[in-house]
Amino acid sequence: MQQSVAQLYGVNLVTGDYSLLSGDLGTDDKINAIGFNFYDNYIYGWGYEWGTLVRIGSDYQATSITLADNPGVNFFVGDVALNENSYYFYKKGSSYGLYKVSLDEESENFLQVINVVDGQSLSLTIFDFAFHPSNNFLYTVDKNGQLYQINADSGAATALGDIGEQGTFGAIYFDVDGNLYISRNSDGYVFIIDLDDASPTALLFANGPSASQNDGARCAIAPIVDESIAATTDYGDAPDSYGTTLFSNGARHGISNIYLGNTITTEHNANVYPKTDQDDGIIFLTPLLAGSDSLIQVQVTGAGYLSIWGDWNRDGEFTAEEKLVSDKYLDNTTDVILVNTPITALNGFTWTRARFTSLAPILASGGVADGEVEDYRVLVTNAGNSQIQDTPYYIAFEDSWPEQGDYDMNDVVILQNSSLLLTSSFEVKQIEFQGELKASGASYRNGFAIQLDNILPDNVDSDLVRFEINGVLQETNVIEEDTLYLVLKITDDLRSHIQLSQNCLYYRTESNCSNSSLMTFSVTVPFITPITLDQFPEAPYNPFIFARTASYHGDLFYHPGRGLEIHLKNKIPSSKADQSIFGMAEDNTQISENNTSQNLTYQNDNGLPWALAINPGSTEVWKHPLERVDILQAYPKFQIFVESNGNSESTWFSQSNSINSKLY
Repeated sequence: MQQSVAQLYGVNLVTGDYSLLSGDLGTDDKINAIGFNFYDNYIYGWGYEWGTLVRIGSDYQATSITLADNPGVNFFVGDVALNENSYYFYKKGSSYGLYKVSLDEESENFLQVINVVDGQSLSLTIFDFAFHPSNNFLYTVDKNGQLYQINADSGAATALGDIGEQGTFGAIYFDVDGNLYISRNSDGYVFIIDLDDASPTALLFANGPSASQNDGARCAIAPIVDESIAATTDYGDAPDSYGTTLFSNGARHGISNIYLGNTITTEHNANVYPKTDQDDGIIFLTPLLAGSDSLIQVQVTGAGYLSIWGDWNRDGEFTAEEKLVSDKYLDNTTDVILVNTPITALNGFTWTRARFTSLAPILASGGVADGEVEDYRVLVTNAGNSQIQDTPYYIAFEDSWPEQGDYDMNDVVILQNSSLLLTSSFEVKQIEFQGELKASGASYRNGFAIQLDNILPDNVDSDLVRFEINGVLQETNVIEEDTLYLVLKITDDLRSHIQLSQNCLYYRTESNCSNSSLMTFSVTVPFITPITLDQFPEAPYNPFIFARTASYHGDLFYHPGRGLEIHLKNKIPSSKADQSIFGMAEDNTQISENNTSQNLTYQNDNGLPWALAINPGSTEVWKHPLERVDILQAYPKFQIFVESNGNSESTWFSQSNSINSKLY
């Protein structure tokens, strides 16, 4: 609600976009102190023309309401409670204070004004307050940025700390998750405050409308995003540590005629890497070389300002100091821009974010009313370095080893990719892994790790190791301790990172169980001393699963724990493997004491393995068998491939060689 003659606007808190709902509410004066009443779906407020409570319905017309014991002054702070059908309003000063009036026609106090506490006992310089959706307290922020909680029954106020912003916060709201939103009159900035934080801080959430006279109301038990209607917001898709999803106050834009490239996608919330949008506005024409200039081609539709950030120190955040392009004005054009990558930029893959909007300046996160955001995963190299992109592999495990089990090879399926950073003399300076859990058909609880055979752990530059799960930087050390060779322990329990759909026993192995949950990881490992390429192991390296500590893993053992490892055929176990398991049940492992190239590991008498590394090519995905479907039934030519030692039917895993009805 704005203006000296009341006008009502609708504001999208996600983007800050707003529109005039009504310029004529049937009054010649202000309306303030408004609140939404979910008991009857009306807005209530204080009408200055009549000096009393007013009610506004879907026709946007204000109807005055006569109150018993009306205090006789105008108010600009008010809201409607959720635990009772009552309107609360406040004015500072010993003659006034906090009042409430029942809106319940069945109440004996219907439309009777009751003074909860006088304005000397509750003396706050505030401009609005709002009821929390569940705890029945009022919350407000004074002009100095002090956050308060108010007991509506007694009027007692508790200071909760300085939020870090000052001003006249004339409109205050809640959402159903208990997030508090405050709108500053002077610039229209909408801030979000997480009340669960030990020190609640105001974070810029969206750029809304500014006004000298401003109040607002919304249903506190409603979500910010209504997924029952078509999406009208564009998000980025970088990992969420960069501020991508709405939950993380991610970068987002309302849809308009201003955008990057030729098209724009819309979502109710962000797709986070490895799920990505079809972005087409930015092309990196030349490599991003630390300390050197590069060329970027930018295509824009409409007129606005372009800003680009790069995470040069690869800490999972975009900062103001990491801006590559700052508020460059472009108007319906395709332009080539010369940019300089900082000399301090670290080697390896990182993320950039481009935002194009009519508003400037803006931050790397938060909502704006128009434009588009596009996130790009890019490679930064130093002079003399080059990159080798390894081929992606599907790593599939049967976790019943040393027993054959149902042999459906879907107990753990990981899509694993890797890349090497090389020096000019072809030495490996750094390795990076990316992976995604594609299936977990296991009844047992399994961890996942990758061993780099013959690479020593003490050659890792541990200060520069970066480890993420689902885009979130992990505090745990990914380098496993006390191992002979370098082991990257991704997780002790894969199942702990996913959620199973209702009525589904497993993750993406049963019909009608297309779980939308996601578990991804990325690991960057730099080396202190570069390793010659001919001494470095080859992809897919040595990935393996292992039993979770203190968990059942078959009747042959009692909680075998970390010592039970399952590797690819003929790969060496880690130094933590329990080698007493070799030879049990169907396992026919034979380890040579003097020549590891002669090892026969993790295979049965017929040479069948308990783990597979499958490279279907860049244009095809590999489909794993359905739950309890033997892989030999789903892919009949696999048996010929094994019995011929790989000399025949080398494409046994292609869909053209499968029984499609037996695949997930």
